[in-house]
Amino acid sequence: MELFERKEYKYYVDIKHLESLRKRFLNNMVHDPFCQDLAENAYTVRSVYFDTRGLLFYYEKKDGLKIRKKLRIRVYGDPSPEGIAFLEIKRKYDNTVLKERSKIWLAEAPNLLNGAYLQTINKEPERKEKLALDRFIYLTKRLRLEPTTLITYEREALLGLDESNVRVTFDMNVRSHPQSNEFDIFQERDLKTLKNTLFILEIKFLGRMPIWIRRIIQEFKLRMQPISKYCNGLDAWRPNKISLDTPV
Repeated sequence: MELFERKEYKYYVDIKHLESLRKRFLNNMVHDPFCQDLAENAYTVRSVYFDTRGLLFYYEKKDGLKIRKKLRIRVYGDPSPEGIAFLEIKRKYDNTVLKERSKIWLAEAPNLLNGAYLQTINKEPERKEKLALDRFIYLTKRLRLEPTTLITYEREALLGLDESNVRVTFDMNVRSHPQSNEFDIFQERDLKTLKNTLFILEIKFLGRMPIWIRRIIQEFKLRMQPISKYCNGLDAWRPNKISLDTPV
């Protein structure tokens, strides 16, 4: 299991600033190895979010709870019948994020819903990875979680040159579609684009934000916002719902 505990700050940015903002960050960063050789230095992220029928996790975010969680299945890159999926439990404590995840074969993902046996890719996983898998399965069954929303987008990721714990991502063309028990994580038809003139900038780090990043934020007059791709993606299909980041 990979375990992340870090700060995450999110910003909406007009797409016209993407190139100049990228250049500023690349003065102190390089592209993530997973995207540096790809077209436009970006890969596709696909996530199916799970929730209760009463949308417990959705309303935890909407109500602004400081301590909350969400569960999702996530895959990266192009569709593959032998692909890897990540089962992720993401907990939020104010601006600090704790994320647990375990790797399974994507073909095994439907077993979450039909009660069949599920195991990690590694036949002898580390204890923490096994605990993460067991916890994901336990919460799915105990809370009767169901696939709720598919969120898909293209991500360009940067890593700090001298600060390896600093990560910056540009998430573009964020789109969504409701899911059912027969979820399709590679669905491309009929998705709704959420903010087609904006992209999401995420700044992730341990400890304190580097001063050079603070200067970029000030230079571009960026304003941190409580952005939730899951909630906004669900709102796109729920008439008369107010987005988390819509001024009121």
